[in-house]
Amino acid sequence: MQGAIVLFPGVLSSHFLAALRARWLLLAAPAALVTAATFLPRVATLLAVSLSSLALVLVPPLALLGIGWAMRWRDWRLVPAVAPLLAVAWLIPGSTLGRAAVLLLVSLSCVGLAALVLGILPTAVAKVGIALWAAADLSLALAHGLERASRAITEAAPAIGPEQLQLQHVVIGTSSMEYADLFVAAVLGAILAAQGRKQGPAALLVATFGMSLAAFLLVTNVLPATVPVAAALGVEELHALRARQHPRRLDSPLGEQAPSSSSG
Repeated sequence: MQGAIVLFPGVLSSHFLAALRARWLLLAAPAALVTAATFLPRVATLLAVSLSSLALVLVPPLALLGIGWAMRWRDWRLVPAVAPLLAVAWLIPGSTLGRAAVLLLVSLSCVGLAALVLGILPTAVAKVGIALWAAADLSLALAHGLERASRAITEAAPAIGPEQLQLQHVVIGTSSMEYADLFVAAVLGAILAAQGRKQGPAALLVATFGMSLAAFLLVTNVLPATVPVAAALGVEELHALRARQHPRRLDSPLGEQAPSSSSG
């Protein structure tokens, strides 16, 4: 699913977001501090209910934004589809169909939020953010603290709505994934789209790295799912650097010059 979400974001332009780019640090700093604080188990426990309620409020409008504006296949005529998805997720949240609706809503909202973030943040800052997020996830996992922080957020019920309607994470089979893991994949896709680079290879890398990392579920219960996205970003950056250092030559393999035209 992370690999698929890399394919979703499209090329966007917004004068409103471009105007906010000059103040990106003032806008990003509070969000970055809250995100960093959730890596601490005690803080995650304190903020869990608030984050769950915030997700319930923001995911539907962000999904509208994603399907109507931010996706590669955007079409405002598809916006009404969000309403039945939310209805299914609200009425039967614990069923297979309800979980599938939550997965679609969360995925679309991640694309919408990623488009907003890339419209405000410089691309280089977004890349550094992915790397730092993955490094923090990996460090917490190695210190055996990721499970406590993750469980506090994924098990929290919102203050409003059905107790099982938790849009801060998705459930696939017997496993679950936090909103942040899907959001980081959407940011990677938005970065590549903004730079005019192909998203297919990166999507395949994310899927491959993610499935390889899943083998560790045999020995652990929690995985740092942002790491495959950061690894794919690293491979893409190395490929882009190599392409800049060794551009394709326009002359023929034999070094012959193309014939020049001359007037009669």
